[in-house]
Parts: sequence; C-alpha cells; structure tokens
Amino acid sequence: MFERRLKVMLGLLVAALFVVILRLAQLQLVEGSHYRRRAEQSLILRPRQTPFVRGSILDRTGEVLASDEACWNVSVDFRVFAADIGNDPVSIRRLARQWRRAREYSASIPDEEIEQGLRREIADMWWEIGSFAAGRLRPASWEDPRERAIDVYDQVTRIRRAVTRWRGFDAPVGEEMVPHAVLTGLDSAEQIAARERFSRFPWVHVEPSTERRFGADATPLAHVLGRMGRVDAGLVADDPNADDPFARYRGDERVGVSGVEYAAERMVRGRRGQVTKDREGHLVEEGFIEAQNGRDVVLTLHGGLQRRLYRLLGETVETMPDSCGGSIVVLDVAGREVLALVSYPSYDPGRFDELYPVFRDDTERLPLRFRAVANRYAPGSTIKPLICLAGLMSGRITLSTRETCTGYLFDDVRDRWRCWRVHGTSQRKAHGSVDVVEALVGSCNVFMYRLGERLGVEGLCSAFDMVGIGRSSGIGLREESWGINPTPGWLMMNKNIRVTPGLARLFAIGQGEVSLTPLQVANLMATYASGRYRPVTLIRSDTPTPEWTLPVTSEQQMAVRRGIYGVVNDPDGTAYRHARFVNDRWALCGKTGSATSHPWPTAYRIPYVDVDGVENVALIPAGAKGGALERFEAEYPGAVADRDGVEVASRWPRHAAPGGQEHSHAWFGGYLQALDASGQPDWSSEPPVAFAVLVEFGGSGGRTSGPLARSVSAALVDMLGIELDVDSRKFEQVFP
Repeated sequence: MFERRLKVMLGLLVAALFVVILRLAQLQLVEGSHYRRRAEQSLILRPRQTPFVRGSILDRTGEVLASDEACWNVSVDFRVFAADIGNDPVSIRRLARQWRRAREYSASIPDEEIEQGLRREIADMWWEIGSFAAGRLRPASWEDPRERAIDVYDQVTRIRRAVTRWRGFDAPVGEEMVPHAVLTGLDSAEQIAARERFSRFPWVHVEPSTERRFGADATPLAHVLGRMGRVDAGLVADDPNADDPFARYRGDERVGVSGVEYAAERMVRGRRGQVTKDREGHLVEEGFIEAQNGRDVVLTLHGGLQRRLYRLLGETVETMPDSCGGSIVVLDVAGREVLALVSYPSYDPGRFDELYPVFRDDTERLPLRFRAVANRYAPGSTIKPLICLAGLMSGRITLSTRETCTGYLFDDVRDRWRCWRVHGTSQRKAHGSVDVVEALVGSCNVFMYRLGERLGVEGLCSAFDMVGIGRSSGIGLREESWGINPTPGWLMMNKNIRVTPGLARLFAIGQGEVSLTPLQVANLMATYASGRYRPVTLIRSDTPTPEWTLPVTSEQQMAVRRGIYGVVNDPDGTAYRHARFVNDRWALCGKTGSATSHPWPTAYRIPYVDVDGVENVALIPAGAKGGALERFEAEYPGAVADRDGVEVASRWPRHAAPGGQEHSHAWFGGYLQALDASGQPDWSSEPPVAFAVLVEFGGSGGRTSGPLARSVSAALVDMLGIELDVDSRKFEQVFP
C-alpha cells in the first residue's frame, strides 16, 4: 500500500516537473524572442536633459535685439573624449565593451584587438564630423570638432579639479556623464543629414538646442547686448544652484559674460527639463519634466536712436585723422533711463568668434572696448558747472562774486595756469571781470582756478562724490568703470602725493587725476538740468531709483543753467559758432571740453630667452604692459621674458599734436531746453533729455564735438518726436 502511494506521489512530481520543463522550453525556445523583446521594451534608457530657451532682449519699443532660435547640435559622449584625448584606460575598456556588444563581436576576439579597432573607429568619427562641418553652407561657423573637443576636455578637467577642492575629495562631476557638443547651430536639413551620417557611432548624438541670434543691424548694439561664453570652472564651483541638477551650470553650456547678457543672466536663464525613453524610443511619462524658459528682458534703450547716433559718431570719427573712436550717451532726465549707449567702433556680434583674432590685435581702434561705460577720461570743462555749484553751495562764492581774468592766473608766470588759447594764435583768452554766469559762458579757467583754491581738494572731492564720481552709476554692467574721485586718501594711496593748491586748480578745470566715463558725464548734464542726482537705469524695472536733490537755491541753480544756455546761444559762448541748434521748440544747452590726454600704448617690445637659450625680442600688440606680458606667456610657452626690459613699441596717435599743442579728447555735454512762444527758454520746464558726446583725440570740444552735438539734437527731435516724449506709445501697445 505504502509503495503504491509513493509511486503515485513520485509520478505526480515527475508529471509536474515535465510540465514545468515543457513550459520553460516554450518560453525560451518557442516564445523566447517575443519575451526578450518585451523585456527590452520595459527597460528604460538613461534620462536626458532638454534645453531651455534663453529669454530675449528687447528695446523700449518692443524690437527684439537678441533671442534664441531652435537648432541642433552634434554631441559626443564625454567618455570618448576621455578615451581619445585623455587616453584614460578605464574609459577605453568601457567603450571597448560597448563596441563589442554593438558590433556583436565574438568573445574569442582579444580585448587588445577590440581596443585597436575602437581607436580606428574614433579616428573615423572625427574625420566624418570634420568633413561634415567643413561642407556646411555657413563656412563662418566652422570650427574643427576635435579642437573643440580638446577645449571641452580641458574645461571639464578644470571643473573637476575646482569641485574637488570645494568638496575635499575627488569624484566624477556631472559634466563627465553627459554628451558635449562638438558641432553647433545645425538647421533642420543639416540635422537630418547628420543623423544619417553618424548613426553608426553609438556615442554620437544629434540633439535639439538653441543658438543666440541678433536682430538686423546689430553692430551699434554689440557692446550693450554683450557676449555669451563658455561656463568656466570657477562658475561651476561657486554655483548657487549646484544642488539642483536642472538649474546648475554645466561645463558645456554658454553663459552671459558681458553687457546685458551678463547683467540679466539670472532673468534670461531658464531651467532644463528631462525626457526619458524606453529602448523603442517611446516616451516614459513618469520621467518627463518640462523645461522652464528664461524671461524676456526689456531695455530702456531706443534701438533706432542707438543706430542713428552710431552712424553720426562714425562719420565724425572717420574724418579725424587722429581719432580712434568715441561715445555718445543719451539719458532721460526725469528717470535717468538710458536711451542710447553708443561706443564706436563696434563689431558684428554674430561674427565675434570668427573675427576675434582681428579685434584682439586692433590695439589702435579698440573695437572691443565699451567706451561709453568702461573708459575713463579727464572731463575737461564739462566739470565747470559742478565747480560753480560747489562754490555756491558752500558759500565760497555768491552770485555777485566777480574775478578778473587777464589770460593768466599769475601775471609774472606765463608758462602755466593760463586761460585757454585763442584758436589759430598764441594768445590766451582774457575775459576781464566775470561772474558765475559769464565764467561758464566763456569757460574761464582763471575763474575756476581761484574757485578751486577756495574749495580745496577736499571740498572739490566732496562735490564729486555728491554726483556719483568714483561710485557705480547703477547701470549694472560688468564693464563699468566708476571713474576716479581723487580724494586726499586716494592720491596718497595710488599716487603717493599730497594735496596742493595746484591740484585743486587742476581738478577745477577737469584735469589731473579726476576722471569720468561718458555715461557719468551724461548723468552730470542731467543733474545740471534738473538739480537732482540719481543712478541710471538700463534694464527696465517697475522700481524707481532713489534721487537726491542738490542743496542749492533756485537762484543758484538758475544761474548755472543760464550759463550752460549761454555757452551755445550767446555770441560770446565757446560753442556758439559750432553747436548752435536752430529749432522753434528747443534750444541746445551745453558745455564743451577739451581734455588733455597723452598718446596711449598700442604695442610692447619684450626681450626674452627662448627654450633653446637664444635671446630674441617679441612684438606684442597690447594696450598695457600687464596685458602684453600675459599674452607673451600664452604665445611663447617656456620662454623667459626680461620684465625689466619691456618697453613701449608704438603709441596712438603716432605723431605729435599739430601746432605745438597737446593731444586732447573733445567733449560736449548738453541737454535740450524747451522754448516759450517768444523763442526764449522756458525755465519752468525741466529738460527731458541730456547727453554726452566724446571724440577721442578730437582736439577742440567746440570745433569737433559741437557740430556733432547739434546733429545729435536733431536726431533726438526726429526720433523721439517734437515733444521729446521718451515714453514711446509703441512700447505701451506691445507691453501694456
């Protein structure tokens, strides 16, 4: 009985085992390919991040000045860079295993043979991508893909070192886990061709991206808009969003490095998204995160006005044999919004990468220099109204104070402390007895010398500080220089000199160490026009900037305004002949200035000993000794420079100023004053716009910048309308 039961149970077990074996055979042999395919479909590929669209930059009328446009990039996995460029054995082995699986090579083939084939395949890949890039329809955008890959590899290596220092231990960074672009800006047809051509390489990807594009005629706006550059190691290490994988900076990204692109980086930058797919290419809904695009930025700038003033400035500069450039800045007096911020010469921002070597070596015209905010100049006579205001505010002079000008401060000293020279003669202007208004109309140096002595350096510097000299203008641009307010402390620290009456005299006529940018001079003119100082604004905001009213009486303010009016409109004014603006509604008020300047270096001669011990001399284009040495070290690796033997090889202008004079920059600072029905100034009306004009090495402010200021005035009336309404109606329609 027991044996029969045992046999039955064993039979049942054998039968069950037979059924299991049959089912396993069915699953593996009959339906194996089906389930293998189902299993592969269920596998999810590594999620990929998707790009955001960087916000656009618009002018105050709604014109798009810069925006992102859709394009495609050819990207290569970083492990290929590490294997090929870094010769990393770990990356080589991992790639070899991937290559073996992709090509279904037999396991009997040695690893060394697979690795050799892999290296040949990578070399073929670079050749394929390079020939594809060289054959594109836009040759200007061509860049050797492998050279770009080397740059990326070096950049990621620096990022890893920087992050290692920050973490305190070494570990891979995110940039080593993602593909990096080696060819950018492909259009729709090119990306299709690229997918077909590179499909044999599993580590090459054609990915959607964006490219920064500029509106028509962008050259006059290049400095303002700024440039994009690659993310550097320092930015990655100090990134406040380092813990957010979708917001943090990656080594393959581009970031604003100058102009508005830099100033508005946090606004225009978005947040990456994520896409997850299975092996069949189907989207996995749980792994989808939508990218957040950046916000658009609206500037206070008027694009049409900017372009017109750029052309006017260029026409003037190109007629001056010694001039290498200049600037025009226009401000709205009420809100200090920047309406124009012109620097000449400029460049086509769409061709910057292509033409950078040319721009870099042009040390005479300096097209990369943002003159309007970055260059400091002695303000010359444009500072004289401020000196008069300082004297009146402090009580050092009154409206009835008079000084006698014989052409010289000291009758027995004729080689210095003189009034300005009458053009075409060797004589000095003798103004006779003058008060504040007459001193401004005739730009009397002797009056200012004596007032400077009364105020002293400390009193003058206090007035300079009151109108923002030596401080940020508030524009928020990376390139901005704050000017120099030469306080006694600054003079001792930077020049090792003590204050003297002579320094006070120099500062009172806008010479010596005091210096301003064209933007600061324009704001100075707006302060003269309104009696108020306030920071300037370039990026439009609903939050007004604070303002400070000068502690002067209305009579004192009016005296200065009358003097500035007379400079252009009184027959005795220094700008009457060259700048008088004839218009039924507006009068041009302003102050000319001729700021003495020395020629600046354009190249340096650097003695050195090369790696073979041979002595030689290098000629390096540069505007400063430090920049010349820095470039020398980059271009002559291993060579040892004789730093004490470095000397200036050339300067601009190349020759001495004509007629035994000194070189000088030509200034005109002004504003438009409304006229009443009788054609007289309506002093109850605050001027709506103020501006500054500078022509480098232009000589006389009256003869050179005066006519240009008159043309600027005409352009302002034409572009903004007869009412000079800076708040364009078109802007209100586009941005209600």
